[in-house]
Amino acid sequence: MKILPIFIPHLGCPFDCIYCNQKTITKIDLPDNNKIKTLIENFCRKNAEIAKEIAFFGGTFTNLPQIEQQNFFDMVKSFLNEKTGIRISTRPDAISEEILDFCRQNGVRTIELGIQSFADEILSAAKRNYTSESAIQACNLIKEKHFDLGIQLMPGLPGFSGKALEKTIRTTLQIKPNFVRIYPTIVLKGTRLAAWYESGLYQPLTLDEAISISTEMLNVFSENKIQVIKIGLHSDIETEQIIAGPYHQAFGELVRSEIYLRQLLKDFSDKTLCLSPTDISLFKGFDMRMLRRLKSELKLEKIPILIDEKLPKGKFLFTDISPRDYW
Repeated sequence: MKILPIFIPHLGCPFDCIYCNQKTITKIDLPDNNKIKTLIENFCRKNAEIAKEIAFFGGTFTNLPQIEQQNFFDMVKSFLNEKTGIRISTRPDAISEEILDFCRQNGVRTIELGIQSFADEILSAAKRNYTSESAIQACNLIKEKHFDLGIQLMPGLPGFSGKALEKTIRTTLQIKPNFVRIYPTIVLKGTRLAAWYESGLYQPLTLDEAISISTEMLNVFSENKIQVIKIGLHSDIETEQIIAGPYHQAFGELVRSEIYLRQLLKDFSDKTLCLSPTDISLFKGFDMRMLRRLKSELKLEKIPILIDEKLPKGKFLFTDISPRDYW
């Protein structure tokens, strides 16, 4: 599935959420309809035989006046077919049967909800203005209407706790969306969260905490056949716009490294560690972060290594064959 992201920052949003500055994230002020039409046309013609969706992200799409929604839908209308559909992002309190019927009539196949958390204390602290129960109802209604459902979650918001994380994970498993995005909370300039942070009212997750929490979420969702399609904000955000929080340009890779490390520690033996060449960067990247942690946890000065071209990415084994190197 190929996705063409069309960003409509803040359009349809009833207010600015405490953590949100879409113009900073997307680097777009207001969408240019002529440019959007050209992007859609070029994308659809180039990928005519490929399954694809045109995705309207960054705002609360279903909270736009219906005539404005229709204007966006009409840009895609002539390209809709078995291989081409529409994806939108919105809020759970901007979902109803009538709204979903209108979306269905216009070719929407996938709906992403910015849930953030299923813990009421976090939704209240973040001033999301809806409850966990209403978010669950919106999710279930989307599934009942046979749309693909995506959920966006934000660990680390004000009021975050282990108990809140557990409830969010448990509720997500009960809903069983088609996919999840995990965005650990980042403090951006120009947001209320930035003011709270600067006045000492809010403390973001550390990078290590965010990696550990995201790893836990990814493992549980994967075990329950819920796909995680994105972890962390995209890498081209302007870092000078970030005041605090666990941002890293390769956050997803750090989470993958953490998963790999935990499995290694669980299965480790005193034989030669055999790796795929595609995983060398996990060990030696990020200032040797993973390799240093592995040696520290195992209290080893060096680890015998053998690189095997036949091993797929993410797989390792231990062998009696002599090592080619020591790390």
